[in-house]
Amino acid sequence: MISTPHRALGGRLLRAYVAVLLVALLLFAIFAVVAIDRALRGSLDRGLTTTAQASAVFMDVTGGHVLIDPDDRRQFLDLLNVQADGAIFNARGRLLLSNVARLPQAVANPALSNSPERYLSAGRGDAAFRAYVLPVSHAGMRVGTVVIWRSSDWIDELDRSTIVAFGIAGLLITGVALIFGSAVTRRALEDAFERQRRFTADASHELRAPLAVIRAEADLALRRERSGESYRDALGTIAVEADRIETLIDELLAAARAEAGTLRREPVDLAVLCARVAERMQSMALAKTIDLHLDGDVHVEVFADRAALERALLAIVHNAIKYGRGGGHVTIRVSADAQYAHIDISDDGPGFSPSALEHALERFWRDDASRSADGTGLGLAIARSTIEACDGTLAIANRPGGGALVRCRLRRS
Repeated sequence: MISTPHRALGGRLLRAYVAVLLVALLLFAIFAVVAIDRALRGSLDRGLTTTAQASAVFMDVTGGHVLIDPDDRRQFLDLLNVQADGAIFNARGRLLLSNVARLPQAVANPALSNSPERYLSAGRGDAAFRAYVLPVSHAGMRVGTVVIWRSSDWIDELDRSTIVAFGIAGLLITGVALIFGSAVTRRALEDAFERQRRFTADASHELRAPLAVIRAEADLALRRERSGESYRDALGTIAVEADRIETLIDELLAAARAEAGTLRREPVDLAVLCARVAERMQSMALAKTIDLHLDGDVHVEVFADRAALERALLAIVHNAIKYGRGGGHVTIRVSADAQYAHIDISDDGPGFSPSALEHALERFWRDDASRSADGTGLGLAIARSTIEACDGTLAIANRPGGGALVRCRLRRS
């Protein structure tokens, strides 16, 4: 169950999510309505222009005057349909021909006889219309005017219907988002808080053990007078446990920096970096009579945090040597394709257990058999966080012939 503070956080996250969704839907609706309105009005204007230009062709000009014969009248009336109306005027603004008995006031305005080519909108509500004024010239002189108009209230009605449809859709989407978003948010918070509780418990467990040893050694040393050798032994134990705490804190900070995305990016040559890692781990490998070598000499650059990536690879190689077979081999292999660079670190030890294949990349996780062994269970988890912070991936597997394999993939710079 989620506690009250956590539930309040979930409520705030859900409200923020719904608010962002509503704003996005509102912006989309505004954009869609404006785009639809402009497309319809553009189509209307193109239709008026085409009809007016075709009507001008029917006008006969004789002696500087426009003449409309019966054939011109028939063609003009056939051109107009039930959705469009038109009128033809002479140069003085006198009506020569129209398909309506009564012209709208804006069209009957005598000033149109001197008006340049233009569009005009007039009327309100059901009487709203869009008109196109086309001057007709002959021999450089204006001899008449063609005006074609059509009702535009259907566009306004469609705009209103679209707004209503978007409003209903927005309410439905918001309702669905509230229902499913609440469930998803609750589940995500439960998982996050569970991981936090588990992380805190594991960190506390890991810190409690060395602190208990330090306290016990200090108490024993202070309980009665001891020899110098006893004090040195106690201080040596305390120093070892203090080092363990320092290592754990450093690893926790490294994990936090990786997850926070505060890594510094720079071009890194993986061949050079892996050679340095192999050199640093050579002493540990020799102590276990393991042959540690770098396979190939592929120089490929990635864009990553050099120090963080080196720490990640050191942790992986450290694990490979630690759990590898004495007298065996650990190989670091660098390869590349057109998009990615690959680092494969393999050993010929027992490999990952089935449980490790599932959980080894989780923080503080260790096999039951190794719970008492040295280590914090953070190495591979931090390596994964670092690789992912560098836009890469890390995967673990068992080699077909035996042994463990850790594969890192990074995008080439």
